[in-house]
Amino acid sequence: MSRPYRLLMIRHGQSESNIVQSAQKVNSQFEYEELINSRVDWKQRLSDKGRSQAEIARANLSRIYPNGLDYFNSFYVSPFIRARETASILSAHNFNIRWNIEDRLSERIWGIYGTVSRQEQRSHFPLTSRLANDDPWYIRYDGGESLFDVYNRFKNFEGKLWRENSSQNVLLVAHKQLIQAACYELEKMSPEEWDDIWNNEVYNFTNLGAVEYSRVNPHDGNDVRDRFAWRRVFNLADIDNSPLDGEWIEFTAGKTFSSQDLQNQIDEYPPLI
Repeated sequence: MSRPYRLLMIRHGQSESNIVQSAQKVNSQFEYEELINSRVDWKQRLSDKGRSQAEIARANLSRIYPNGLDYFNSFYVSPFIRARETASILSAHNFNIRWNIEDRLSERIWGIYGTVSRQEQRSHFPLTSRLANDDPWYIRYDGGESLFDVYNRFKNFEGKLWRENSSQNVLLVAHKQLIQAACYELEKMSPEEWDDIWNNEVYNFTNLGAVEYSRVNPHDGNDVRDRFAWRRVFNLADIDNSPLDGEWIEFTAGKTFSSQDLQNQIDEYPPLI
């Protein structure tokens, strides 16, 4: 049993709820906010822009992979409607593709914390809001999930990939924070490294943003590693503005640490008493 040769993870296109969230970030209100928020999160549809983004992404995938989506052997999608809609557009007219709906790829569950606007979150849940800002990896939202919970969901799914999709090229369509949590696992990050990714454009997956991992050297097909060792990032809706120009980057997989390494890490957090 071995890992897939390649794993491409794509974020869904802009959803109607994304429009509401974007307005809230600048203390504004979208005129259809109440209507959109009356529908539960997993049923949210793509916006007109989101559907257009997915169509552009379909064309760009054909530019990147000579056979388009036929390059991939297996396909997975989140059960959320916006992800399924994206997958449908990406694979339109290609009836060879069969999508597996996978619950473990669903959006982060925001619980009751996510039922109110960003402004109301701070007033209704002041402690959660403060702790989530101080500790974005481990803090669990009221009635919802922490990113550590999302990571564990992906890690469980990862075992399925190793068992059923060994030495395949796999494509999945999911959500921003699920994909980020997958990056955490595949690159063996630490919680303090996670704190830094918010300042790293590579991991800021916009709608139809994508990241691909490979254990086959993209420059030498005879160089096959046991673990994923190369990563590249795309903006499939705007391919010419992809982070790092969409180039492959080699990273260190399976990191280990000496006692001195651990002590250096510990020293970043001095005792309080």
